[in-house]
Formats: sequence, structure tokens, C-alpha cells
Amino acid sequence: MTDKDTVMSSKSNLKLEVRLFAGLTCNNDDLPCRGKQEFLLAASAGITVKELHELLRLGDRPLVTVVNGVVEKKDFTLSDRDRVGIFPPIAGGGV
Repeated sequence: MTDKDTVMSSKSNLKLEVRLFAGLTCNNDDLPCRGKQEFLLAASAGITVKELHELLRLGDRPLVTVVNGVVEKKDFTLSDRDRVGIFPPIAGGGV
């Protein structure tokens, strides 16, 4: 990703590297990341995983969020330069 891919939100105090998987995309028409799966996002300090989901307008579906390689809950507060991956739950294993 390059700096030109950075998406600014109001009161930007931290940068997040965001990757959406399995067909998820940013659905916020007010953000330049609309329709993208991979982007840098400048966000407000104190933003939680739940608030990030809401900002990106990912809907009410269950999602798994991995921050710096660790699965985190919706109330987890993100920090500057966190790497965030968001996935729909994956099931399977049938033979």
C-alpha cells in the first residue's frame, strides 16, 4: 500500500492497515475506500473494532477481526499502525 491509498476520516489521529477478506469491501459511500478490500485508514484515536466495522459499513453480520495476528473482540481498542484483517466466519470440514 502507498500513502496515496490512505483514507482519511474526521479527527484522524492514527493509521490502520485494513484488509477485508472473502468478498467483504468498504461500503461507506463517504470514504474513498468504497469498494476496496485493502487500504490504509486514518481514524480517530480510541476507535474500537465495533466502531471500525460501523465506519466501513460492513453490516450486522458476524465478523472475525484479527489485529496484529490476534483475534480480538468488538470492544478492543485499536492503536496506531495496527494491522487489521476482517473475515466472515469460516465453517466447513465436511468430507
